[in-house]
Amino acid sequence: MSERDRIKKALKEAEIYHTQGLLIQSEGKYLHVLDQIKQSPLLSNEKTLIQFVSDKIQEVRSDIDDIENAQDTPELSEKIQNLISNLFSFSKSKELAAIEGAVALAKFGQYEKALAEFQKLLNEGILPLMVAKNMLKCHLTLASTEAAISQFERWVAHNIFSKGELNYLRHFLEHILINEGIKYDLPEVYDASHGKSKKEERAEDIFEISSVRVEFAEGPYKGQIRDFDVTFQLGNTVSFNIKAEEKDILGFLKPGVRFSKIQCYSPVSLFNAHGSISENKMVGSGPRRGDYLIDLAVEGA
Repeated sequence: MSERDRIKKALKEAEIYHTQGLLIQSEGKYLHVLDQIKQSPLLSNEKTLIQFVSDKIQEVRSDIDDIENAQDTPELSEKIQNLISNLFSFSKSKELAAIEGAVALAKFGQYEKALAEFQKLLNEGILPLMVAKNMLKCHLTLASTEAAISQFERWVAHNIFSKGELNYLRHFLEHILINEGIKYDLPEVYDASHGKSKKEERAEDIFEISSVRVEFAEGPYKGQIRDFDVTFQLGNTVSFNIKAEEKDILGFLKPGVRFSKIQCYSPVSLFNAHGSISENKMVGSGPRRGDYLIDLAVEGA
């Protein structure tokens, strides 16, 4: 491969990182390419190419600035944050209730507070894999793909989890990235074990619904079936995202709308249920800003 072809390949990779929201990686790739060009006897005098890469770097930096300067969610007082956490903790298990409380804070836009609560639970050794999975979901929903990837890479670097646990979390995050159409080489973790204790497996099986399938009973969507990936879960209430460009469907996902046929998928089972929409609100921050978060209360079949 010629030097010019290597530069073109690297520029394409940098652009892919940019379009996927991996802004820090994109900036680093562009800076590396720019340095290679300036040191190349063949390309160092190509001012148009140098200007092109420099402009790309500025575009990425502008996007980073937009994210950093985006209007923050109004900070709630600690008293109100604790009230939210307590009100939305439904589990009989004290450990699961603590996790659900942290998830509630994330849903109400208290991103930093939620992460602090998750980190506290990790430090206390409370269902670490479940906590870690919700931390990754929190990053992906309210911050960025890059934040989730960086979180996983920190766990790998600092030996916070066993090799088996890291392997499990790697597959979990990788699956989400693939579903989002993102290709990223996560750090390899070499361990054949699954990484979960029997106690945690049972807790996760009870707690987690990964996706739901609903059948619309009226309107233009009558008879249609839609699948939604669950973003967060609080007790029997699951949350999923609707993209801004699909907002025409929001009128049929208003609070009070009932579904008589719901299929719930967990990591180990499939069960039928019914339920109703309890809340419909716009996401005000993060990579899904402008999208909508729908709460669905699931009831027994």
